[in-house]
Formats: sequence, C-alpha cells, structure tokens
Amino acid sequence: MKKLFSLIISFIIAVSIVMPLTTTESNAAFSARTTVPSYSSAAGKTYYYTNNNIFYSSGYGPNQVKRSDGKYVTGNCTWYAYGRASEILGKNLNTNFRWDASRWWDINKQGNYYPYGSTPKVGAIACYDSHVAIVEKVVNGKPYVSESSWTLSASKPTTADQLVFHYGSPWSNSLKGYIYITDTDSSSSSEVKNVDYSVKITAKDLNMRTGPGTEYSRIGYVKKGTYKASQECGNWVKLADSGYWVCMSYVTKVNTSSENVVDTGTDANYRVKISAVNLNMRLGPSTSYKSKGYITPGNYTIIKTSGDWGKVKETGYWVALKYTSKINSSSSESSGNGSSSSSGTYKVEINTLALRMRTGPGTEYSMKGLLLIGTQCTIKANKNGWGQLAENGYWIKLSYTVPVDGEYNVKVTAKDLNMRTGPGIFYTRKGYIKPGTHTIVETDGGWGKVKSNGYWIKLSYTTKI
Repeated sequence: MKKLFSLIISFIIAVSIVMPLTTTESNAAFSARTTVPSYSSAAGKTYYYTNNNIFYSSGYGPNQVKRSDGKYVTGNCTWYAYGRASEILGKNLNTNFRWDASRWWDINKQGNYYPYGSTPKVGAIACYDSHVAIVEKVVNGKPYVSESSWTLSASKPTTADQLVFHYGSPWSNSLKGYIYITDTDSSSSSEVKNVDYSVKITAKDLNMRTGPGTEYSRIGYVKKGTYKASQECGNWVKLADSGYWVCMSYVTKVNTSSENVVDTGTDANYRVKISAVNLNMRLGPSTSYKSKGYITPGNYTIIKTSGDWGKVKETGYWVALKYTSKINSSSSESSGNGSSSSSGTYKVEINTLALRMRTGPGTEYSMKGLLLIGTQCTIKANKNGWGQLAENGYWIKLSYTVPVDGEYNVKVTAKDLNMRTGPGIFYTRKGYIKPGTHTIVETDGGWGKVKSNGYWIKLSYTTKI
C-alpha cells in the first residue's frame, strides 16, 4: 500500500512539472523584453537610441544631449513604447504616434491604424490616461509590461542601466485599452480607401459617426436622400458633403455614371451675388462631384444648402458659397436660440482632444456628444464665441477650433513663438517668428502654415484678425 501511495505521489509531481498549474498566454515567436536594451546592442542602435525613433531624434528620449535647463532625459514612456513596438514589428511604428501618451489611444481609433480592445495580448501597446507600456507576458489574464517614464537628471546617463526602465505589473491603473500592433486579422484594421460612388439612404434615423465604427462618437442622423461617398472602410462609408461615416448595411450604392443632381440638404431661399468669372457649377455639394461648367456672374437664388455649398435655383447646380455674397439680408435663417446665422458658412477643425457639442451657445446648455480632435465641421452661425454646426444644429466653443478654408490673418504678440518645419513640436525649429500680422495658408491639428516663409506656428498663441 505504501509503495502504491509513493507511486501516485511521484506521478503527481511528474505531471506538475510538465503541466504547470498556471497558464501563460504567449506567442512562441515572441521574446519578452525584461531589461532595457544597451546602447551598443543591435536593438538599441536600430529602434531606441537612433533617429529612427521619433522621440529620441526630437529630444524626448535619452539622447545624452543636455537640455536648455541643464538636464538630461533619462526616461520617457512614449520613447520606450515607440522603440519597443518598432522592435516587435521589425519596422517603425506608425509615425502618427508622435504625440504625448494621453493621445495614443484616440490617435489609433481615429486613424484606424491597428486593431484594439480591452483584453491584454502579448506584444500589445497598453494605453492609460497619461502613460503607455508594452505587454510582454500575460498570465491568467494579468498583463506584465515593460515601460519607462518621463524623468530628467542632472547627470548624463553614460550607460543604459542608468535609464528609467521597469518590467512587471503595470505602474498605471487608469487603463483605456490595448492596441494590437501585431494583429492584422481584426476587422477594425480594415484599410481606408478612396471611392467614387454615391449611396442612397432610405432610413429616417441612420446614425452619422466621426469614424468607421460604432465606437466612434455619434453626431446625429443623416436625412434620407442620395449622397456622394468619398471613402470606405470595412462596412462603413464616409459621406463627402459632411465628412461623417454611416454603416453600409443601411445604404444602397447608386450607379456612379448617373448625371442626376444631388437634391439633399437644407431648404433655403435667399439671393446671392456671384462676381467670379470661373466659379464651377457641380452636380453635388463638394468638389468631388462632376463640374458642369462655369456659372455666369450675376444674382441668383439659393434653394438648398449643404455645408458651405448652395444649390442655385436658376441652373439646378451647386456652387461654393464662399465665393458668393449674400444680398438679401431679410432671408437670414434664424436659429432656435435667438441668434441669426452668419451671411456665409465656413469650416473649422477641432484642435482639442474632445470638444463638447451643446444645444445652445453656452455651457449652461445640455451636452449632446463629443467631436474628436481633427474632425472638420461647418459653422453656419456665431454667437458670443460659439458656433452652430450646419451638420446637426448643435453648438461648439470656437476657441477650441481652427479655420480650414482659405487664407486668413493672425496677430502674433509673443516674441518667442517658435517656427517649425511641420505641424508639430517634433519638427525642426527654425527660430522665432516676428511679432505682427501674418497670413495663414494651411492648418493642421492646431498649427498654421505661414504664407511669408512656409514655416508652421502654434495657432493657440495667435489671435485671428
């Protein structure tokens, strides 16, 4: 009996050796990083301590260069995560992840660069409120990560061991989710492609969203009618006139060879004067529609509007209203909040992470959703620093937007406003711009391109004239 008991115990021990009681989710080809790469290692030279790493090259990584404050960077979560993600991929991570950690999650959702979700997976980027890390191992659903954090030191780091690095349970607990950079099979990674067709919408309450998926913010309903499509992503299509997305399950594609004029939009009835001799007439309310020639200068009646386009009663075609002037002020459209709309519409781009829409021009009005950074929308009325959206009638605070159509002037009063070669702090600095009035010819994410020299400045430090 004792001999049998001993055999049973021996069998249990043997089984426990070859079959661990804890299970680990891993990729057989994946090698977890538990130590910081050395300066001289192949990985270090390729992904971390190199200009291939956009944070290292811009001074936001441990590049051993003394900063203007006399200190050295010895750690940064975005520098490390960008390098480690690139190492895992075997190529540079998408360079749109060049911003601070708090924006990585939304950048990926907006750009649809990689699949994402709430389940930890080996090789994924873990995104927190103000931190990013890399998942190296998952044990019984618990992630173990490698990470760094923003740290400055008065001493120059001579070896990588002096850098801030951690492997183990995540430092942060304010998780937003995981970006699966190695997962290419998820439907959320569908490629965005340009298209040239129209869609017919018959549902009366089809949601419009800021991106191609239900996880994006809803900004209202689209009216029944036929619309020009500009892009397609998975089972979603982007409407050319509004820039918002609808689900293709509820629309019908229309023959692209059709010469029918688009008849959607908001009913209107006012007169405009056209002075330009080469203003295009189009089949629909955007430049993506076919031109039907130039309209003869003169006075015309606008019977429908869509964004900053108007349908001309006399010709039946659409023209860009920014090239017209309103001549019948009595027909101004009245808003539900007692303010009259401006004589023309204009487009703006959201330059804050998420901007609230409200039912009226003030914070005392109810919130009706969010517009994410980079979203472009049309303003049809202004009141006390607020703008009314042509797309859904809600209001947004204009100080968190920048214009996107045409040239305009700004006033610079700061004596130390940097000029850069591109729209972001990671582009090369080209000195200070002189105080005074400057013309902006292009905008991108809160930055404006200066007409006189071609460099970019941060528009939040300027005043529009």
